[in-house]
Amino acid sequence: MGLKDFLIEKRNYVIAALVLLMVPSYFIYDYTQHNPKFCISCHLMNEAYETWDASAMHDLDCHKCHESDIVTSMDHLREVIFEKPQEVTKITVVDNELCEKCHASADPKWLQVANTAGHKVHFYDSTDAPDCIDCHGLQLHVFEPPEETCDTCHGEEFDEPCGDMRVHCVVCHEFTVAENDLIPARDDCLECHEDQDTMGVTFPSDAHFDTPCLDCHNPHDREQHSECTTCHPVPTTGLHQEAAHENCETCHTPHSDEPMRDSCLSCHLDKEEHFAPADCAGCHSFTP
Repeated sequence: MGLKDFLIEKRNYVIAALVLLMVPSYFIYDYTQHNPKFCISCHLMNEAYETWDASAMHDLDCHKCHESDIVTSMDHLREVIFEKPQEVTKITVVDNELCEKCHASADPKWLQVANTAGHKVHFYDSTDAPDCIDCHGLQLHVFEPPEETCDTCHGEEFDEPCGDMRVHCVVCHEFTVAENDLIPARDDCLECHEDQDTMGVTFPSDAHFDTPCLDCHNPHDREQHSECTTCHPVPTTGLHQEAAHENCETCHTPHSDEPMRDSCLSCHLDKEEHFAPADCAGCHSFTP
């Protein structure tokens, strides 16, 4: 065998050896860097894996959001093994730019937030904007903010989170809708309240049809509605001036189309057969 043939043979051995080393090395690198199941090699990561797997981000590998170079990752591994075996410390910061790579990218796969009402008010147009994780990172890999998130900043405005509404704030304040000022309109209220029976009272959609609900109702206060006399001045003569009729709801049921006669008979029990079924106001005027 000549020198040339010897060198060629040695070269082939080297190439084969490199291939044998590179192929498993590639798969090992890919597994450790891109497969979230590698994380649960450490039992401390089980909860993080389970919440990630159940989240909207389950198609992403860990390093899409938790970016770190190989040196930092190896140092973190050393720290967990030798210094803090019962604790997983935070080594990466999920900053706003990282979130915007998906959520302000025009990629229809992800919810785009740049033009949504809630993000414009709270983030893009705000001079004191929170970081994304301030709202979306309060729970481990649960990215939908809990109701308490809103209360963190807005809690002093209400008796309790969302007042007596008992629903998540975004049910009424449509956070991810474009071209919206976050203030519910009448139609938004009626999505839940039209013809709803609450304490025996229905709310027909034509009641005060030309008036925004918020003119009378502040859903964040325990007081159910403003004073009727804010819009309806009480006459100084006629039945309205009598003490027994000073509370509007003694006779009037808000949003109800029940006949006035039924209201009168709730007090005047002896008049049930009196010219029934005529409306009492036909003869007994409340105005001069």
